Amino acid sequence: MLGIRPAVLVRFYGWRLRRHGVQELLAAIGIAVGVALVFGVLVANTSVTGSASQIAHSLIGGARLQLAARSADGFDQRLAERARQLPGVAAAVPVLRTSVSLQGPGGRQSIQLVGVNSNIASLGGRGTQNFGRGGLRLSGGLVLPASVANAIGARAGQTITMLVFGRARRVLVGTLLGSSMFGTLGDSPVAVALLPVAQSLIGKPGRVTQVVVKPRPGQDRVVAAGLQRLAAGRVDVERVDNELRLLRATAKPNDQATTLFAAISGMVGFLLALNAMLLTVPERRRFVAELRMQGFDPRQVLYVLGFEALVLGIGASLVGVLLGELLSRTLFDRMPVFLSVAFPVGSHQVVHLTTILLALGGGVLATLFASLAPSVFDLLPGRPIDAAFRAVGEAGEGMGSRTTAVLGVLGGALVVIVTALVLIVPSLTVLGGVTLALATLCLVPAVFQGVTHAVGAIGRHIRGSMLIVAVLELRATTTRSIALAGVGALAVYGSVAVRGAEHDLLHGLDQATVEFFDTSDVWVTTGDNDLTTSSFQAGGAQAAIARAPQVASVRVYQGGFLDVGSRRLWIRARPPQDRAVIQASQLLQGRLGRASGLIRAGGWAAVSVGFAQERDLHVGDSFTLPTPAGQARLGVAAITTNGGWSPGAITMSTSDYQRYWQTREPTALEVNLRPGVSPAAGKRAVQGALGADSPLLVQTHQERDAQFKANARQGLRSLSQISTLLLISAALAVASSLSAAIWQRRVRLASLKLQGFDYRQLWHSLLLESAIVLSIGCAVGAVLGVYGHALASRWLKLTTGFPAPFSLGVVGVLLTFLFVAGIALAVVALPGFLASQVPPRASFQE
Repeated sequence: MLGIRPAVLVRFYGWRLRRHGVQELLAAIGIAVGVALVFGVLVANTSVTGSASQIAHSLIGGARLQLAARSADGFDQRLAERARQLPGVAAAVPVLRTSVSLQGPGGRQSIQLVGVNSNIASLGGRGTQNFGRGGLRLSGGLVLPASVANAIGARAGQTITMLVFGRARRVLVGTLLGSSMFGTLGDSPVAVALLPVAQSLIGKPGRVTQVVVKPRPGQDRVVAAGLQRLAAGRVDVERVDNELRLLRATAKPNDQATTLFAAISGMVGFLLALNAMLLTVPERRRFVAELRMQGFDPRQVLYVLGFEALVLGIGASLVGVLLGELLSRTLFDRMPVFLSVAFPVGSHQVVHLTTILLALGGGVLATLFASLAPSVFDLLPGRPIDAAFRAVGEAGEGMGSRTTAVLGVLGGALVVIVTALVLIVPSLTVLGGVTLALATLCLVPAVFQGVTHAVGAIGRHIRGSMLIVAVLELRATTTRSIALAGVGALAVYGSVAVRGAEHDLLHGLDQATVEFFDTSDVWVTTGDNDLTTSSFQAGGAQAAIARAPQVASVRVYQGGFLDVGSRRLWIRARPPQDRAVIQASQLLQGRLGRASGLIRAGGWAAVSVGFAQERDLHVGDSFTLPTPAGQARLGVAAITTNGGWSPGAITMSTSDYQRYWQTREPTALEVNLRPGVSPAAGKRAVQGALGADSPLLVQTHQERDAQFKANARQGLRSLSQISTLLLISAALAVASSLSAAIWQRRVRLASLKLQGFDYRQLWHSLLLESAIVLSIGCAVGAVLGVYGHALASRWLKLTTGFPAPFSLGVVGVLLTFLFVAGIALAVVALPGFLASQVPPRASFQE
C-alpha cells in the first residue's frame, strides 16, 4: 500500500524504538493509565446493576409481571392463588423477601432472605430450575450460596443464628449452592428457604412481599388488568423488572459522579499520553523532514506515522484494559452499602464487550491524535520539507508567537464556552470537565512565554545568577518545556477538581448526618440498619428502657422505603417530640420553624428537591403517595436536599406514618438521657434494660453518626481511589517525563561545559528549569482545577440533589501543588545530577 511494504514499516518502528524507546514507553504508560481508569470505573458501575439483574433473572426466569408490597409487612399470600386463577396466567408464585443478618462461627453478613415454594421452578430461572427436581430439594433449612457460607464460616448441617426484626433465631443450614449449577444465585448475598419456614423465621405467617406472575404469550395486558383489580389500590402492580429500574435510578447519581471523575481522570491520562508524545515532537518532526528529503510523499509519511501509532495505541490500550480489570476487582469492587440496604445486589463482575471496545477505541484514538496532529503541520502544502531544521533553538523545538497567541485565545474561549454551557445545561458538566482539561493545555504556552520573559528580566539584574542560563535553555527547548509544563498542569487540574468535589460532597453528607442523629443521646436499632429502615418487634423494650433511672424519655422512630414511579424513596417518620424534625443545613425552600410545626401537627411533609422538581411541587402544594392503606395526601411543608439518598427522602411525623403504613413497629428507639448522665453511662443503662441476650444494637449518637459517615465514605470510596490514583500516577508521570527530557539533553549539557560551566552550575540550572516548568504547569492546573471543582460541586447539587456546598479548600490545593511539584523535583534531582556529570567530549557526538 502506498509503495511501502509492511516489513519496511516494522523495521522503521524497530529503529525508532531503539533510539527513542523511553519516550514511547512514557506515552504508553499515559495511555494505559487513562484506559485503566475509564475501564475499571465503567466495569464497577456496570456491575452494580448487572449483578442485581443476574440475581433477579436467576429467580424470576420468564415471569413478566408482579404484585409488590408497599412495606416490609407484605400482604396476604392468598392473593397468589387468586392471581393464579386469572385468565391468561401461566404461573403465579408467592415470594417473601426481607433483609436479615446471618451469624456463624466465622463472622456476620447481611443478606436477603427469600422464601419460595417449589412452584418457582415453573418460572424457568437458572438459579431455581433445579428446585424440587432432584437437583435440589427445599427442606426445613436454609439454602445458602457457598460464598455466603464461607464468609460466615458455616457448613451444611450446621445451626447458625439469624437476626431478624430485632430477634435472634436458630436455623439449620441445609444445602450450599455452587455457581456451576445455579448461576449467579450461587454467588449472591441471599438465602433461600421454603415459604412457610421463612414466614415462621420472621414472625409473619401467611404474609408475602411479592407474587411473581408469568402470563401466557400475548396475554400481558389482560393479566395486568386482572392484577389491578386484585390489588385494589393497596398493592403495586408492576413489571417484574421494576426493581432493576429503581436500582438504576438509585445508582445513577453515584454512577454519574463516578463517571464525571473517571472522565476527567481518563482525559487527564490521555492528555498525559499526548504530552509524553509531545516530548518526542522535535525528534518526530526531524524524522518527518528526513523522510521527506528521502523522497517520501505526505501520504506515505502519514502511513508510517499511523502504523507506529496503531501499534503503540493497541498495545498500550490492551495493557490498560488488563490493568483496569485488576482495578475493578480490587479497588473498585466493594458494593456501596447505601445500595445493599435497599436492593439485592451482589459483587459479581459484569464485563460487556462494548465496555472493552470503548476503552480500546478511546486509547487508540488518543494515540493517533497525539502522534499525527503535531506532524501534520509540516506536511501542509507550501511548507518547506526541512521546516523542522529551520526552527529557532534545537531542531523541531520552536513554537512561534502566533501559535502561542492562538492557543491562548482558544484556551480562554473554551473556558467561556464551558461556563455558558454548564450554566444553561448542567448535565453537560462531564463534557465541560473534559473540555477544561483541554483548555489547561492551551493556556500553558502563553503562560510559559510570559513567565520566562519575566524570569529572564529578573535574572539579568541578579549578578552570577543561573536564571539567565535556565531561561535560555527553556527557550531553546520550548516545545519540550511546554509539554512538561502541560503534564504538571494536567496532574494538578485533575487532582484539584476531583478531590475538591469529593470533599464538598463528604462535607455536605457529614452535616446532614450529624443533624439527623443529634435528636437523641442514644439510638437502639437492629445493627445492620444503616438508613434506619429495618423494623423490629419492640415488645416491652420501650417500657424497660424508660424505667431506667438514667433515661429521661424514649421515643419511637419509624422509616422505610416506598416505590413511587422511578424512585425508591427513603421515608423518615420523626416523633413530634424530637427537638428537630428537619435537618436545618439541608433546607432549600421553606421556613424551618413553620415547616417543623406543620410536620409535627400531621398531614404535612418535607420532600427532597428531585422529587419536588419531578412533580413540579412548591412549598404549600399537596401531593399523594401510594401507601399500604391506599393513597395518602400530604402537604409540602419544605423542600430539602436528598439527605444522602439519591432517589430522595420524605420526612413526616410518626402519627402519619402509623396511620398510612398501618404499623407501630419501630425502626429505632430514640433515648434521651437525664442531665448529667454521660453518653457512655446512658448506653450501659439502656443495654442493661434490654438484657444481655438482646440482639438489638445500642449506640450513642456519636457512634451512630460515625457508622453512617463510614458507610457514606465507603459508597464514595471509588471517587477517593480515582483521585488518589490520578494524583500518584500524574506525579510520577511528571517526574519520569522531566527525567527523560533531562537525560536527552546530555549532549547539549556537554557543549555548555565546553563554554566554561561546571557540573554544579549545570545541576542548579537543571533544577531551576524544572522548578520553573513545574510552577508554570501546576499554577495553571490549580486555577482551572478550582474552577472545575466549582462546576462539579454545582452539578452534584443540581443534578443529583446531594448536599455538596462549595468550599475553596486552599490548603488542599496547595498540598496538591506541593505534592506533585515536590515528588517531581525529588525524582528529577538524581538524573539531573548524573546528566550534569557528562564529559565535555560528549558534545562532539551530536
